[in-house]
Amino acid sequence: MIEELERKYIKLILNRCLNFDQNKSLMIHCDLKEHVRFAELVKAEANKMGIMDVCIHVTDLDDIHKYLQENNSEDIVLNPLIDRSDWDIYSKKGAPLLFFNTVVPGLMDDISSEKMKKWIDEREKSTKYYRANVSKYTFPWCIIALPNERWAKSIYGDVEDAYDKLYMNIMKMCMIDQVYPVQAWEEYIKKNNYYKNMLNSMGIRSLHYTNSLGTDFTIGLPEACQWTNLDKTDAKGGIMISNMPSYEIFTTPDCRTASGIVYSSRPLIYNECRIDDFSLEFRNGRVVACHAKKGLEVLKQLIFENENADRLGEVALVPYDSPISNTGLVFNATLFDENASCHLALGRGYANCYRKDLVKTDEDRLRQGYNDSIVHVDFMIGTSDLEIEADTKNGKKLIFKNGNFNI
Repeated sequence: MIEELERKYIKLILNRCLNFDQNKSLMIHCDLKEHVRFAELVKAEANKMGIMDVCIHVTDLDDIHKYLQENNSEDIVLNPLIDRSDWDIYSKKGAPLLFFNTVVPGLMDDISSEKMKKWIDEREKSTKYYRANVSKYTFPWCIIALPNERWAKSIYGDVEDAYDKLYMNIMKMCMIDQVYPVQAWEEYIKKNNYYKNMLNSMGIRSLHYTNSLGTDFTIGLPEACQWTNLDKTDAKGGIMISNMPSYEIFTTPDCRTASGIVYSSRPLIYNECRIDDFSLEFRNGRVVACHAKKGLEVLKQLIFENENADRLGEVALVPYDSPISNTGLVFNATLFDENASCHLALGRGYANCYRKDLVKTDEDRLRQGYNDSIVHVDFMIGTSDLEIEADTKNGKKLIFKNGNFNI
């Protein structure tokens, strides 16, 4: 069964999530050495498709953790453990990039925020082209999830079959358990496009969020904003799915307009550090105060030590009654948790979330309130009682009620 599921997973990734067009190259990034086996299976299948230039890039989180433990902040420099220049090399080719997402809960909890920042700063130096172009979809890319034992036990407890449970849940949430996964996703996209098209037809000027956690928050949307979802095209017009799975519909807000307070509904895992039970207060578009029961220093570092990370770059709508949310699990992984909950993102906006007839240049985007930052970090705010009122061209409309679409 496992071999058949892996085969179907790889087929979905290569035949639907990524678009190879005329480019016969592929880069695969692994965060753990144990996932190189799966990367080799992907490589073998890609070779059968005529894609012979396949780079498997590994920066193992456990090795990085050991390196950070053993070195002082000033001694942390760009090295093979940190360097991600392969991301730039392959994205400059226009080649698809495939990222294996996994979580090692609490791995970096014993690393100081100063060391974490130095590690991240050094790492970012090697991916300047990638970071400048990823949100423009200049090249195809996709993030997929792979399990590991520590992640599984953080969800299910110290039980013998924790890994198998997580593995099968990932397969189910990615529809790999369906007879024809590609067809299943195509059918889902058609349904999801209904809500996307409805949102785009409403001429929404702003969104007001409220729930029982205390969220009371408003943000404006630019005139030229365009809602989008997993039904994407890259810069060459090729179809792609950038997150597997993906159940969100999102756009880029006017980052200058956020006001009020938002409360997290799920933990945020940022660079393997956990931030939990937190709130952010916005005024004139910027975070002016933040609180957290766990991970406050990491949260402050993220927001206040990265340029424009105190502004928002994404608003995303996900029904509370959705496949991932309905598992009743918190996965402590943004890839899944963001697709189980309405969320916002600190930092960089999506450059492709604008009408092409109104926004053609970077200057046009900035005039619309686009947020330019080196980071893009999603955090979850959706609850079963979330209400979102939209100020539309035809007046105010409650588009979310009891955590679900109301359109």
